[in-house]
Amino acid sequence: MKTLTTILFAMLSVSCATGYKVQSIETSLQAKGQVGQRMVGLNDKKEIILQEEVQADDEMRIMQAVNDKFEFELGHEIHMVNRCRKELSDPRLGGNGELPTLSKMDGLKTPEQIKEEIGITDEGDIKVVKKTYFIDALKSQKRYKTTLEKMIVLSKEQREECEYKMGNARMKAGLPSARFEGDVFERSLDEAFEIQAQRKSVVASH
Repeated sequence: MKTLTTILFAMLSVSCATGYKVQSIETSLQAKGQVGQRMVGLNDKKEIILQEEVQADDEMRIMQAVNDKFEFELGHEIHMVNRCRKELSDPRLGGNGELPTLSKMDGLKTPEQIKEEIGITDEGDIKVVKKTYFIDALKSQKRYKTTLEKMIVLSKEQREECEYKMGNARMKAGLPSARFEGDVFERSLDEAFEIQAQRKSVVASH
């Protein structure tokens, strides 16, 4: 029976006795099949193992690509929250000209603020230190990913809360609760009132 021997790159925790040194771990599997990129086999203890090799630089690139996607999503959600708050502040919707406060707004952070706290530059490097241990850089990217995910959830909650309030305010002002979309796209509150006025004019002319 074919035996598969692979050398896996081990990422070690800082608390490990070998510190930041790279270890090579040799594992032997009796190959039984393959699931996607993972090998299925039996180890020396006859345990079924799913084994996958990932190069260290590939893991970093994948992590950064995922974070780029989350950055874009968070940026969009924050933009929509800010747009909603700005429209809610409009006197035509019952606002007083000041941005309304949402329940968890203080906890919402932009990607730039998160990077500043963690210490990641826009290029993905660790600030100040020119030579960085790979494990530290990877940990920072993972922390960044975790925080981005939390902020995306929070921003969506804030957007939902704000748009619920805005929907009620729009109806009181004679607008539909949701922004105009489809054949007529609403890019601002001014356009919303213009579209509504045009539709009323068309109805009145018939």
